[in-house]
Amino acid sequence: MDEKSIGNGHHFLTVALNADTGETLFLGEGKKKEVLDRFLSSLTEEQKASIECVGIDRGGSYQASVREHLPNADIVYDKFHIIANYNDVIDQIRRREWRQAEEEDKPFIKGQRFNLFRNPENLTPKGQSNLKELLAMNEDLNQAYILKDMLKQLWTYKYKACARKCLDNWIALAKETGISELKKFAKGLDRAREGLLSYCQHRITSAKIEAFNGVIKRIIYKACGYNDLDYLYLKIRQEALK
Repeated sequence: MDEKSIGNGHHFLTVALNADTGETLFLGEGKKKEVLDRFLSSLTEEQKASIECVGIDRGGSYQASVREHLPNADIVYDKFHIIANYNDVIDQIRRREWRQAEEEDKPFIKGQRFNLFRNPENLTPKGQSNLKELLAMNEDLNQAYILKDMLKQLWTYKYKACARKCLDNWIALAKETGISELKKFAKGLDRAREGLLSYCQHRITSAKIEAFNGVIKRIIYKACGYNDLDYLYLKIRQEALK
């Protein structure tokens, strides 16, 4: 389950897909708990009992609805959202360092945002060189960047015990840096540990729904927007079945 921004004015859709097949199950206007409540309350008790897990973003409003209507389903916090959240933390540190830097260093730090986000294999030679120089000159960013690669290891484990040890180690290292942004993020992961560790068992992500967000965007673009949500839902289901 995820939210999809459509057009200007902060308009959102709540989208629910079958994690196995990619079939569109629900499309509702808005992103509040009440929107997802409409979908989950429409399911039969048999349907609810058959749902083993639900993949969501830990920061959204869907968790309360899932816990209310699907108390026996495991919540799996989406790894792509977690990495995106961590990139935001890195950017917070980068902006702080930019504010504190000498005037002659500010343009260089400002231009490194996407180099810090990209995977190393996707960097150009110039990007690699610039990033290496930035990390050499800035200890906080260097520590945050190293921990980013270590965090990604969490989703490589098949057994909860191993993943839990990895998570505990990462949280400890983040707190030991003394960097306030990393300490705050580590505390958040500690609170969300069960939803993170559930990935070992269910191994679902938002990959299908993120890919399908592109389909929604194309449908809306071709229609020059949308006026009828029911019609939009039918068009999206049609594309999903393809």
